[in-house]
Amino acid sequence: MMTTGGEASALALLAAAVWGTSDFCGGLVTRRSTPAVVLMIAHGLGLLALLAVLLVHPSGLPTRHTLVFGLVAGLAGGIGLLALYKGLSMGSMGLVAALSGVLTAAMPVVVSFFTEARPSILKFAGFAVAGVAIWLIAYTPGAEAHPHGLGLAVLAGVCFGFLLVFLHVAGRDSVLWALTFSRVGSVSCAVVLWIWTARKWRRQGATDAAKGRWPSILPLAAVAGILDTTGNLLYTASSLTGRLDVAAVLSSLYPAGTIVLAAGLLRERATRSQTVGMTLAIVAVAMISA
Repeated sequence: MMTTGGEASALALLAAAVWGTSDFCGGLVTRRSTPAVVLMIAHGLGLLALLAVLLVHPSGLPTRHTLVFGLVAGLAGGIGLLALYKGLSMGSMGLVAALSGVLTAAMPVVVSFFTEARPSILKFAGFAVAGVAIWLIAYTPGAEAHPHGLGLAVLAGVCFGFLLVFLHVAGRDSVLWALTFSRVGSVSCAVVLWIWTARKWRRQGATDAAKGRWPSILPLAAVAGILDTTGNLLYTASSLTGRLDVAAVLSSLYPAGTIVLAAGLLRERATRSQTVGMTLAIVAVAMISA
């Protein structure tokens, strides 16, 4: 029979796989449109899915605790996405992705260190190995790093870290309501970004083709949004079943799933460092889950 810790680790790894698939779909559809449109569709449909679940399985009225921390989690995630997209556009994609990924995992570990029982030495060593794995998996050599891009990477990583922390806190009373209010917060950020982008299009006289055709991007954006919401659900369940730091670090290995899908479906070859990183990820999982 699987122990509570084993169940929590399994949920976190499943969240990583789902998030990795979501990012793969989101990356494909973003090639056809702008991040603003994709983000608004994906997170908007995720919100509708959560509202539908609440209609079928009512969870009572949300507490003020869930509402506040859920909204803050969503706003942190939305701001993090905006910072990440901007940072990735500044010519230092490899460093931006790697730095934000490591910080995403590190923030909950720091919070958990002061709020929960200290992890064992083996788990703590596993966190360190996982951090190296995330860096190697996410990093790809690119253009010279832009200082502002790295600053945005730090902002994105800190915001994503707070997203994981606040989802854990908000989910203590009701996981479904916590995820719903989180999506309200992120959709608000997406709408603001879309309005800003639309105004930019009008000033530049962009054509409809530049804006992307909604029917062509809707299916993949919908899949990305539903999967991202599912990943949030699995992560939150994992953090509440076990330890916050374990759930955050294991679920932050999601870039490995994106790379595996890219290799299998798009025939993209993983770099040597990414292969080493995925090997280290397996070692880290064993150490953390022991």
